[in-house]
This record gives sequence, C-alpha cells and structure tokens, in this order.
Amino acid sequence: MDQRNEYSKKAIREALIRLSRTKPYTEISVRELCREAKVSRSTFYNNYRFFNDVVVEMSEAYMEKLRGRRLTREFFDSLKDEGDELKLLLDSGMFGREFSLYLREIVQEEISAIHQRDPGDISVNVATLYHAFGIFGVLQNLLAVQGEPRIKEEVYRRGIDTLMEIIESFTDPPSMLP
Repeated sequence: MDQRNEYSKKAIREALIRLSRTKPYTEISVRELCREAKVSRSTFYNNYRFFNDVVVEMSEAYMEKLRGRRLTREFFDSLKDEGDELKLLLDSGMFGREFSLYLREIVQEEISAIHQRDPGDISVNVATLYHAFGIFGVLQNLLAVQGEPRIKEEVYRRGIDTLMEIIESFTDPPSMLP
C-alpha cells in the first residue's frame, strides 16, 4: 500500500472517531465522513468497499494492540486513553463480541490458575462468564458517561478502582467454585 492510501485511511479513521463524539455511529454517512476526513468519495471507495469496513479494520488493529495484555490498572488506563475509539467500536456493534471473548479468555486463565482447576470445568466456565461479561458491561457504561471531563475522569477512576478490587480477589458468585 502506498503512503497516500495509508494517509487517507488514517484520515478516515480519525475523522470517524471525531464524528462519533457528536453523533451515533449509525447516523454518520460516507459523505459526512469524507468531508470530515478531507478526502473525496472516490478516495474512500478506493480504500474501503463498504462503510463498515472502516470499523472492521479499526477493530482488527485494536484487538492486535490488546493481545497478550493482562487485566491490570495499566490495561484499563489505556482503554480510557483511547476511550473515543473504543466507544465507537463498541457502539458499532461489530467489536463487542470479539472484545468480550478476549476478556473471557483472560479471566478464564486467571480463575483457572487461582483455583487450580481445569479451564474446561463447568464451574470455571460459569465463573469466567460471570466476571468477563460483568467487566465488559462496566467498561461499556464507564465509557458512555457524558458530561464535564473532570466528572468523567472521576467516574472512570472510581469504576476502575472497583473493577480492580474484584479482579484482584476474583470473588466468585455464590456457590460457583467450591
């Protein structure tokens, strides 16, 4: 891929993130995206076949950045730092499944190790799903908080503090793991 195409694709991705701050993903048109990115429609269609291809490409790149990372405060801080992009990806509906499965994989490894149980054990699977989808839901809600930046920062910090307490202890739902 030549540098012009890479520059255009970057401009389109960044424009999509900017536009998603002010309106829902589903209401953004190719025309509006091209105007914001300062590229022509033909440039857009030379790089992407469909509008959703932009988000698919962003999702793949985002998951690549996450691979191999653990559920640490640094992990959650990085999500906040890239909050607009992550919120866009989650709002698109194309990223949530892959992201939640990634969280499930990380949690399953942690719970299996802590409780010295086979990852395929049904009680490990139930506890894993409980925690992974809980973490996913909390993150979605934290990223959706609107308002003054200082308030958003405080809400996010408190939410992550609570998540870290849960992750550090991996308290099990009642009667999940003996």
